[in-house]
Amino acid sequence: MLPYPLTRANRMRLARAFASLPRVDISIECALEDQMGAAYVDSLDQPRAFMIEQDGFFCYYAGDISRDFVSATPRGRLLMAGAPGWQAAVENAFGDALVPIERHTFASEALSVDHLRSLAASNPHTAAVRRVDAQLARTETPYLSLDAFESAEDFVERGIGFCLLHEGTIVGGAYSSLVCSDAIEVSIVVHTVHRRQGVATALASQLLLWCLEHQIAPHWDAANDESCGLAAKLGYRKVGTYAAYYLK
Repeated sequence: MLPYPLTRANRMRLARAFASLPRVDISIECALEDQMGAAYVDSLDQPRAFMIEQDGFFCYYAGDISRDFVSATPRGRLLMAGAPGWQAAVENAFGDALVPIERHTFASEALSVDHLRSLAASNPHTAAVRRVDAQLARTETPYLSLDAFESAEDFVERGIGFCLLHEGTIVGGAYSSLVCSDAIEVSIVVHTVHRRQGVATALASQLLLWCLEHQIAPHWDAANDESCGLAAKLGYRKVGTYAAYYLK
């Protein structure tokens, strides 16, 4: 598996290789636009197998998927959707080292500005929500994971986020973990002490309102019941489930 420079020509080849794959998030688009992420191939001269990796964790396959190619995937990754045959190749390559994970994807077309404003207006935590600026982005906190960006300033320039302050400390964040030209990937993290109190709803409402007001699609991909429930509360429509594998 060889690193594949994201030149214009190579991104065109990647776009063609991944064109027919169903999208479960915006990771592929992020790489095709050279916004973030990395690509790998089986050959630099005549590539036939492709992998896109986002944030050093999420992996997507396209092209002629083989056991030899996928077996070069580093451990500690989440193996996402890929070309036909990728699941069999992954299972044959790693066997018991794989942990199956069911994930759920949602559509944002049904989101309503009026509904989100109503959620925000009735939420007691809305007043404590702040948009993430450079100073907040530089704060060391587990509730804003901005590693996919080059710096705090880069996040402010290309991304969007909101955090909730409790006694001057960030206790929750809703932000764009990935960005492309017309969409973001929504991530929400809240301190355990402040969960189930409406904090996630307050944060998400502000983030989604910003997205709708700026014609940006807020992509929502869930891996647990809590995330699915919040998506439904916000107005997302569930469109399906898919299989992913954590590679131990």
